[in-house]
Amino acid sequence: MFLKTINGDKDISKRLCSQATNLRTRLQQHIDNDELSSAIKIAEASITNDCIVALLAMMQSVDRDPNNDFRPISTSSDASLEMADVALLTLSDLYTMAEMHLKLQGWHPVDQSDKVSGGIVYEHDNGEISEEPNYEKMSWQMKLMLSIPVLIEPGCVDGEVVWAATVVHYEHGAQENQSDLECSELSPNCISVIDVLKSDEDGKSSRLRGTYNGCWRGLYADALGEMDTSHSIGQRLESWTETTLAGLSVANEESTRILMIGLGCGQLVSFLQNHVAGVELQVVEASQSIVDIAVKYYQFPTCALENVHIIDPIEYVKRQCSQGQVGGEYDTIIVNVCSSDDVFPNHLLNDQFFNGLVSMLSNHPTATLLVNSGVSADVVSTLVDEACKHIHGHRSGHALLLREYLLRDHSTSDDEGVIVAARRREWSLTVEDWQREHYGDNAQFSGAMDVTNAQRTQVVRLEKFLSLEDIETIRSVAKAKLASIEPASSALEKHTNSWKVLYLQSDDTFQQKLPALRQRILEAVRQVDKDNWHLFDNVDHVNIRVVEYHQMDEYGELADPRHYDLNSLLTMDMMLSEDGAFEGGDLQTEEVDGTLKKHEFKQGDALIFVSHKYHCVNRVRSGRRNVMVLEFWYGPERLCSHRCEKFGSEICMRDPGQDMYTQQFHPNLKQRDDSSTSILFPFRLGSVSACKADSREILELLWEPCGNTEVEPNKPLVAAKEQVDDKALSDAFACFGDSDSDSDDDSLAEEYGMTTQS
Repeated sequence: MFLKTINGDKDISKRLCSQATNLRTRLQQHIDNDELSSAIKIAEASITNDCIVALLAMMQSVDRDPNNDFRPISTSSDASLEMADVALLTLSDLYTMAEMHLKLQGWHPVDQSDKVSGGIVYEHDNGEISEEPNYEKMSWQMKLMLSIPVLIEPGCVDGEVVWAATVVHYEHGAQENQSDLECSELSPNCISVIDVLKSDEDGKSSRLRGTYNGCWRGLYADALGEMDTSHSIGQRLESWTETTLAGLSVANEESTRILMIGLGCGQLVSFLQNHVAGVELQVVEASQSIVDIAVKYYQFPTCALENVHIIDPIEYVKRQCSQGQVGGEYDTIIVNVCSSDDVFPNHLLNDQFFNGLVSMLSNHPTATLLVNSGVSADVVSTLVDEACKHIHGHRSGHALLLREYLLRDHSTSDDEGVIVAARRREWSLTVEDWQREHYGDNAQFSGAMDVTNAQRTQVVRLEKFLSLEDIETIRSVAKAKLASIEPASSALEKHTNSWKVLYLQSDDTFQQKLPALRQRILEAVRQVDKDNWHLFDNVDHVNIRVVEYHQMDEYGELADPRHYDLNSLLTMDMMLSEDGAFEGGDLQTEEVDGTLKKHEFKQGDALIFVSHKYHCVNRVRSGRRNVMVLEFWYGPERLCSHRCEKFGSEICMRDPGQDMYTQQFHPNLKQRDDSSTSILFPFRLGSVSACKADSREILELLWEPCGNTEVEPNKPLVAAKEQVDDKALSDAFACFGDSDSDSDDDSLAEEYGMTTQS
């Protein structure tokens, strides 16, 4: 933690403590005078000046013992102990004040510690319960204050003390005379590197390291660049913005000359170098600090620094244009210079800069300009359009506005993350065109329905599709399967303590043990598709992708309301549990109007729906819920012991039936060699949806993972232990301003409920 070196500098420690204590005193004075609103203003101004990061760093400056209630280790200095204590008290005061304000909005904390781990649960006067209370015009500063209980609670992973957000590096960058926090209206020139712990719906955690330029806005704040610390730099991309900039920057084998304005953490530069053979990259970065951070904390290769130019972007463009280097220079230009607040630099919002960028594009028909416009989409798109008309003679300009196809609704004014894109020629961006440009003859089309269109479809219910005898047989096969596998086998997946899945297709169990039922299922699904969607007509052949035996006990749920089965055509759920065997556990789908529809689902029923339709299962309140789920796709009938992602002609090395499938359906398939002109990315464009926002047409893009092998890491990143120098430590307090299981087969079957009893 970067404040560790402060142990030897009592003056810096004393000053840091003084600043934090002064903030506490000011807040308490206003609260004592019943001036809560004034205290809130002071707190929000301090947070806007990035005091939360400094306080977290101060709190984390001491080593703690995970085996002794995370108490400080005795070797910690008195100065660092005092600093950590003062920081913790200040953070606690900020949360207490936020909670007081929240109560005035009708929200009150309630004890749910037996059901919810981490954080605090609140109940509104109207009965609503939420871990994320909200009210009209709630500021991001208030949301950050309410997250403080999560931020100050340490945890332990593999014997190491971890925090929800670990401060790795921090520079405040404020002038020494900047002291009046109440007058601070703009975010300071702060740069921080923070490791954030995040987990997915399966409970798998990862540590994402992000660089933040400007005030840190909390655990879900957008970073300049982000990297999973278990991977090497450039192995994979984490954000939609960087994925889009990479995915649209290279259209074919000739588009290898790229200018990138804005280094970020170096992740995007390294990714393109790793995945695009022969790429020629030039990078422009205005801040030496950003470059140093990329090298020190992300292992950005020093050999790549010879192509990094430390210069203001507008000066670089001026020089390039004045030297007559116009046309034929770059096939792709990427501008990614927004702050963590999603603000595009104001001094770059002019005709001179954008005319220069467009004029520096090569004459290749797919030469592309990509600009991360942040909240300035209107201004940037106008400048790009005018530049295209001026330089290339487009009659009406041709800037595309792109944003993420979020698994939530956009607000009408949500311009964050909008990318403005333009090409020399007219550009029709579709999934099919993107696939052909990037993969050529190797393009893979799943035949699945577009995500947007899938939401308009209906679920088909087949009542009593399974007889009681069928259900008894399925349970017997599942129990025998469970008894035959090792406890650690991948054929048994534990999503959570309350939700487990047994893969019955592994080792051809389903086809061999239940051949008649398999055939009846295939015939029923083909008929339902023919009567409703005709998805099976889109591909050469359809097979069973996966057969899952699900068990959900109390608290088990598939909570994500916009979960869908990527790259499958149809999904079939069959209820095995007796009616009344559990409460809750309703299968729900999102309908066109955005509401969740509960579906009647009794024992023996089958529900068939388009796989890309959003669906979820609400929490099981009591009892045990057993269902069998099958997915159908364009690919082999998989025998591997997992939900396979390799479809079409892609090869799964874990599937014992792969060779047979390849010989039957793809006899001419050859391994791609290094001379292939295709660009191999570990993702592909999955959906392009047009929508209107404030009279503008915006294309919403959804990227999907694909079966291409990721670049093997040279070595995983180890969280940097280096410390910043004393000057950076001195800057840190500027945010405050100056102040005067070994189980046998039977026990396994009992644990996972694979018995003949419901």
